[in-house]
Amino acid sequence: MALPEADNILLNSSPDVLSRAISSVFRRLVANLLLDFENQKYHVVRAENKLIRDALKPLSSAVVEALFTGIGFDQSKNANSEVIYILTGDEEKIQAADRFLSRLEEGIESIKRKELELQLLSPRARKHREEEERRQQILQEIRRNAIERKGEAARSGLATSMTVMHPEDFSSVENLIEPARRTLLRTGRVRNCLFEGRHFTLRCMIHGRAYACKEGCEADALEAHWHLFTGKNLMYAYVAHLSQDASTLIHLGVEHGYQYNSLPGTKNFRQTVHFSAKRTNELTGALEYIDHPDRPSKVCIYCGVPFSELFL
Repeated sequence: MALPEADNILLNSSPDVLSRAISSVFRRLVANLLLDFENQKYHVVRAENKLIRDALKPLSSAVVEALFTGIGFDQSKNANSEVIYILTGDEEKIQAADRFLSRLEEGIESIKRKELELQLLSPRARKHREEEERRQQILQEIRRNAIERKGEAARSGLATSMTVMHPEDFSSVENLIEPARRTLLRTGRVRNCLFEGRHFTLRCMIHGRAYACKEGCEADALEAHWHLFTGKNLMYAYVAHLSQDASTLIHLGVEHGYQYNSLPGTKNFRQTVHFSAKRTNELTGALEYIDHPDRPSKVCIYCGVPFSELFL
């Protein structure tokens, strides 16, 4: 039987049912013929034989016929109009039948391996999907905060290019997010804090900026922001300014460290503490600024997202 016909049997059968049928009926029949081909009792098979009927019942009639044909048997009827299968092949055909069954058995094992892999991958895939959904929620929160800040600034009449977080600043540079990430990952002193970073966002600074730097970056420069979780209830917030095309890192901003205090009886219990603020030179690694605020905080200083959401 041609391989496509064997593949068709695999496609139209349950692997477990097909495996039982092969082992209990067809393997035994072929083995008997290989051992004693001249024995005529192995040349005729009654379809109504209880063992055969029970083993083949879950399979479709087309698959059953294809299996018998594959080992050299043709369907016929005896004098009592009972369905029988008669051997029409020679010993060489039986050798081919052995290879045919081996092909089916290999196919069954392959299908079972793939099913097992899918079962093992499913929890991982679910976790990845949940993480992606969470990431999108955080990004939406950041954009929502930007819109709210814009509205508040407009109502107060105090809107300036340094205070307004305009949503268009984010949407206008979405195509530069991956180039910006690649640029930052190529920078040795940034790579470690970004590689496992989460909630990465990128914006131009036409309408405002989260970090008012002293380097005098122009409004068309880009501002990247992300969070890094390094331990239980421990998070760092980062910001970096890049060139307009995202090809060059201009400088890093201040790294802010936050930790949720879950230790009963201590100061600021059940609050997130802003415990550090430091800036290092992205080229030399020299410490340029450090502070230890040691005070409770409710939101990330750069994106305004509540820690109650970020630490979930």
